[in-house]
Amino acid sequence: MKKMFLAAALLAVVSLANAQGAPADAPYGVKSGVITMSMDMMGNEMITETYFDNYGLKTAQVSEGGFMGGEGKTRTITDKDGAQIRINDAEKTATKMPAFGGMGGFGGGRAQINWNNLTDQVKKDNNIKELGKETIAGVECTKYSMTMDMMGQSMEQTVWIYKGIQLKNEMNSDMGTFGSTCKKFEEKAVDAAMFEVPAGVKVEEMDMSQFGGFGGF
Repeated sequence: MKKMFLAAALLAVVSLANAQGAPADAPYGVKSGVITMSMDMMGNEMITETYFDNYGLKTAQVSEGGFMGGEGKTRTITDKDGAQIRINDAEKTATKMPAFGGMGGFGGGRAQINWNNLTDQVKKDNNIKELGKETIAGVECTKYSMTMDMMGQSMEQTVWIYKGIQLKNEMNSDMGTFGSTCKKFEEKAVDAAMFEVPAGVKVEEMDMSQFGGFGGF
């Protein structure tokens, strides 16, 4: 009887530990994994891999070619303040960019909306409406419509969310409809080095003045 009580107590402790595994502000309901996204860029497919750990509080986005092109493969990590550090492991360079508010759904930064903790106030502020369920990359997602602000313009966006993770998005604008879709979603452990600047690599601050009005973000 004593052994049974001890076993039950240990089971309760383990269950409690598992339930409390995710931090309160965690954006994802999955501890770690890799999201492979596909985006159509003027007829050319752009593939981006996003690695995450600690329930989405650590992210690293790997893509071929930088925002302006010609940079080879880069890895973008996000620090605790939301600023991004773009690393070229082959050239051993790193550049820190300021946080771009509201751009988390399309860039390497942390998303503005925590879909893992969607409150009534957040729904109201962003005009979020649930549209049903749909399977993306083998998992069932909840589909939402929302209104978002980008560069001072109000835009309609549709997103597909799995445990707080955005696996598909579409945005309507005057230039047409664009977005990205998850081709592969993997729940697995990720090497901690993926989220760190390599030893000996100096992080340079990006000179935002060269981008004119973009420096205000």
